[in-house]
Amino acid sequence: MKLLEIFKSDDDIQLDRKTLVVLRWIAILGQLLTISFVYFILNFNFPFFYCFLIILFGILTNIFLQFKIKKNLLSNINSTLYLVYDLIQLALLIFLTGGITNPFVILLAIPAVVSSTFLSIRSTINLSFITVVSLLVLTLYQFPLPSSGDLHFHTPEYYLYGVPIAIIIGLIFLCYFGARFGLETRKRTDALTKMELVLAKEHELKI
Repeated sequence: MKLLEIFKSDDDIQLDRKTLVVLRWIAILGQLLTISFVYFILNFNFPFFYCFLIILFGILTNIFLQFKIKKNLLSNINSTLYLVYDLIQLALLIFLTGGITNPFVILLAIPAVVSSTFLSIRSTINLSFITVVSLLVLTLYQFPLPSSGDLHFHTPEYYLYGVPIAIIIGLIFLCYFGARFGLETRKRTDALTKMELVLAKEHELKI
């Protein structure tokens, strides 16, 4: 497959609403369980109230998406906007809980990878750009990593800058393979659809 074929993807690609809703519920539940475990079980100090408000707003947006949006297929633009929101929401949570030193920072790559599989290459590039900017900001600015209070976590500069570089490299590879997989899947789907139409016409002619 030629590399340029990936960049010829149409902009009118649509994402199933139920798929996005399920993905968002999984992310929200994971976020809620994580901050609750760290705050109530481990008794680590971090801005729990602000983190909870951010997650609560995410819950409200997903309830709106699930029950108020009637379309089964979301347009490429609407799907991208929801993924942009999810990316920014996660970046805010990580900003409040250690920034680039938070081990969950790798999850910032997920929205762009989802986009590379289901949406257009333009959406993937935009989400990847926002991801890179978020990583750079989280490297320079962040709240302390949650701890019991007696931990003084210090990372060398080469490690601190190496984490975002590693994630960006992984993001590039994952988005490429996601885009390739999505393109091949759509090609197979289109081929099956055409075959079904041909068989249906042949059946009508026989009748």
